[in-house]
Parts: sequence; C-alpha cells; structure tokens
Amino acid sequence: METYNARFAKAPLDDRDIHRPLAGHDDLNDVFAWKEQRSVSVNLTLQYDQVLFMLEPTGIARSLARKRVTVIDYPDGRLAIRHNGIDLPYRTFDKRPQVNQAAIVENKRLGPILAYIAEQQKELDMSRSAKAPRRRGQKNHMFKVG
Repeated sequence: METYNARFAKAPLDDRDIHRPLAGHDDLNDVFAWKEQRSVSVNLTLQYDQVLFMLEPTGIARSLARKRVTVIDYPDGRLAIRHNGIDLPYRTFDKRPQVNQAAIVENKRLGPILAYIAEQQKELDMSRSAKAPRRRGQKNHMFKVG
C-alpha cells in the first residue's frame, strides 16, 4: 500500500475534515443496499435474482398491478420490496430448489431418484444473477415468508 500511495497519492486542496456525523435518521444498511426496479404483474408477482416473489394481497399491493416497485438487496442477505417508502409483505418461490440429503434419506422409495437429481444439479449452473450482489454459498430456500 505504501508504494501505491507513493506513486498515486495526491495532497488534498484543503486539509479540513468536512465529514458530518450520522444523523438519527441515517440508515447505512439502506444506503449500501443494492436497489433495482421491478414491475408487478397483474397476479401481484415479480422476479428478482431468478426467484419469483408473490406479494401478499393487501390493499396497497392490489393497487400496484403493472406498477414499479423497488427490490432492496441488503449486504447481510435480507431482501425488501418497497413502494413509496412502505415495505410490502411477500412470499418467495425459488424456481430452482435443491434436493438435500435429508430428503433422500426420508424417502425410501424415491431415495435413489433424488440422489440422481442431486448429482445432476451439481453439474448445472445454479448461480444467480450476475448483477445481484449475492454472496457465494448462500442457502437458497424454496419457500420463505418475509
């Protein structure tokens, strides 16, 4: 770092520190979250990061058919769907669920078939969207109420 700074560092025009302290309403998690706009379908669904989100049919959500909402992907892995500052309740449906070892063990008759499917899934590209800032190795759930 020292050699890099020696080569590229520039002295500031003004030595004063003009940073301001955080105000009570400042939320750094929200500031550093990845935000993308999505359109809500007539069925109150939208897609983000290859997952289908189903909005709970509240009064606000029903009025959002064919309108834009913001999907907020927080650095800690949480997701929020927001419209005009209001977080909307939703459920998710992962179109690419993973077969796990517990399912193979529980289903005596389907065990060999589920094991075969699990092996096939290992060979597939199960990565999410390249744009979304997801951590590698994050657990994916078929259903999630959030």
